[in-house]
Amino acid sequence: MKLKRLGRGALSSALAAMVKGTGGRKDLKFEQAPKAATNTMHQVPLKERAGYPLKFPKGSVDPKNWRTGSRCGSERGNKPVIVDFSRAAWLPDDWGQGVKATSPIQRADIKPGSGGTFTVYMSPDGKTFYHKPAAEKYAGYKFTEEGGRNGQIRKAQLQGVQAMQVVRAQIKELEFTRGQNVGVDPDEVLFKLLTPKEKKCLPSKNTFHFCIVSARRATSLSGIQDIFMVQTQFTEAGVTPTWYVDEASVKDYRRLGLHAVVGGKLTAARNKALKDAAKMGKACVQASDDISAWEYRHGKQAKERTDDAMNKAHDAAKRYILSPVAAARFILAKMRGADGDKKPQLGGLYPLGSSSRTFAGPEFVKHNFIIGDFFVVDKSKVLFDEEMTLKEDYDFTCAHIKAHGSVLRCQRMTLAVKHYSNVGGAVDERDKKGVKERMNIAILNRKWPGCFRANPKRQNEVIMKWKGSTDQDEDDNDDDQDAENRGSRKKTSMKKTSRVKQTIMKSFVKNSSGSRIPPDISPKATLALTDTTPSLPKHRVRCKRLAGRTVEQALGTPIQGKPYGMADLRYDLKKGNLKLKKR
Repeated sequence: MKLKRLGRGALSSALAAMVKGTGGRKDLKFEQAPKAATNTMHQVPLKERAGYPLKFPKGSVDPKNWRTGSRCGSERGNKPVIVDFSRAAWLPDDWGQGVKATSPIQRADIKPGSGGTFTVYMSPDGKTFYHKPAAEKYAGYKFTEEGGRNGQIRKAQLQGVQAMQVVRAQIKELEFTRGQNVGVDPDEVLFKLLTPKEKKCLPSKNTFHFCIVSARRATSLSGIQDIFMVQTQFTEAGVTPTWYVDEASVKDYRRLGLHAVVGGKLTAARNKALKDAAKMGKACVQASDDISAWEYRHGKQAKERTDDAMNKAHDAAKRYILSPVAAARFILAKMRGADGDKKPQLGGLYPLGSSSRTFAGPEFVKHNFIIGDFFVVDKSKVLFDEEMTLKEDYDFTCAHIKAHGSVLRCQRMTLAVKHYSNVGGAVDERDKKGVKERMNIAILNRKWPGCFRANPKRQNEVIMKWKGSTDQDEDDNDDDQDAENRGSRKKTSMKKTSRVKQTIMKSFVKNSSGSRIPPDISPKATLALTDTTPSLPKHRVRCKRLAGRTVEQALGTPIQGKPYGMADLRYDLKKGNLKLKKR
């Protein structure tokens, strides 16, 4: 069973649930947090929570002893305050943020069973404040976001490490708990997969110049989180990467404690990194600024080229969590240990998040696209074409194959990364109409005629196949493989799939609004309210409106301007907001 990924707010939600559960109020109704989040929350030390003060002036109260004031009486006052996992953007370094249990409020407009927790701000001397103005009055100065910047950077740093841990846990299919941090596998385990010849070529970490290409991401919290997530993985492996960034942002990156240099725009920054590595006499490693994990899968090849067989082989394979340094050393050992006098000078990994489709083919290929998110260049003088603002890695791959006869791609090594959503770098070069994408595709076709074809499933994307190459799996840029390619390989399989799909669709029932009702839900079943009160007001309104209707009557009913759909019904049933009664 696939574990549910913990979001950024998972630990805060678990803390709130714990405070409600231990607050002594019997009137509260609330959902327990997922077990993984609860376990993690309990095991994160107070000092590693965002609400913990960064500075402690003389006379400061230890956060483990935080309590509310007692001037409101023994019932409402003197309650414990637990250090929060979040932090207000304007909170000064010597102040803290916590969560406390609330007492029942006897007011007509307050629904019984609601509330239960309140976020408070703690002064250095341990006084509790519920709102910013009162805290400012007590402190004697205005609280600003600039004054709270250090706290926000720390918050982002903690969240970055947490995100890295979550992805690692998912690779291993473990329940994520901070007390049992998931680390990388020992380098030696991965290196055992090398041949004797390749082991002789295994380089040390000092062989490389590690570079991270980034731009305009050191001022947003999400960007800082990603930056620390990547930086931590390199420093854990014993190296300090150099960040190649735009001139306008270099001071912001340095303020985060990073070794940052001016690189310029995307291709210019890539070329500066290559040239710097060459001057040092080192191999160049370039990485993106949003990688949360490196993964390698080793196992038996699939017996046939079908989705089921490849997925089965992929799931059965041994899973390795790699450091970026181990990944680079492995790739370069493969490159230098390759057969023949002419060695590949560019190496990389599979460009999709899952390597399942590679399990019907070879583990290493020589003429396939090397994605720019992570690659190794040995001693080549090939540079990026600075005329290109996008798809520069496709051109770089072709230039290497032409110059050196091949590249080296590890089909079973993958990355966990964000794509197309981060501010800065290549994302800012894209436009909604795809004009720049098409301009760069035109450059590719002009320079490398016959090597690229349009991706039939992704607009303004291409699929690379080097002329004369016999390597398989050329459809690197399509999550589900290109329809034309898949059809040519397994037409019979597609016909069977189509027939199965038609059979399934025939079993669905349509109501008068055209909504499809799956066979596991009776169209005649009646919707009824449960004892659970939906947390959102809009959900409470819609459930009351739909109660008493049959499924076929409810589907398609306009609710707040939108038709009630099957996804909404599934949600309400899963959350216990509604239940089905058979007639």
